[in-house]
Amino acid sequence: MLPPLLNTLGFKCNNTAYRPVMDALRLLKKYADVDGKTRFYDTVDAAPMDGVVHKDRREAVVDDEGKVERIPYELCVLVALRDAVRRGEIYVEGAARWRNPEDDLPGDFEAARIVHYAAIRQPLDPKAFIADLKKRMTAGLDGLSAALADGSAGG
Repeated sequence: MLPPLLNTLGFKCNNTAYRPVMDALRLLKKYADVDGKTRFYDTVDAAPMDGVVHKDRREAVVDDEGKVERIPYELCVLVALRDAVRRGEIYVEGAARWRNPEDDLPGDFEAARIVHYAAIRQPLDPKAFIADLKKRMTAGLDGLSAALADGSAGG
């Protein structure tokens, strides 16, 4: 089922930080027509690990000789792909919900950045945004802590 899915959906990425997942997808596509009984990837094919396989799952993916087992690796790639798509790091070409996040910006965003930030009432300076967010989160946590201490948190 995986090969037709990978051949049908076009996954794209605008950021080089998420290249390991895209490289892993290319490896899966390369092996799509290889017999399913082939248990390991060829040693000349580099299987990206960082950003694809969680450290606690590497024992299940890489054997004692350093060979990468296909099925566990494919599952890890699919999990990493799902997470990246949900975060908008990787998008599905032509999709509506999982589309390119840059398509969500107004066409004149860069030219009219000040106007757009004013419309959503956010500062242009990211440090000011983060400071305000920290202040509001701290106030919320302080309120929760006080409510827990005096028993007014509602259970």
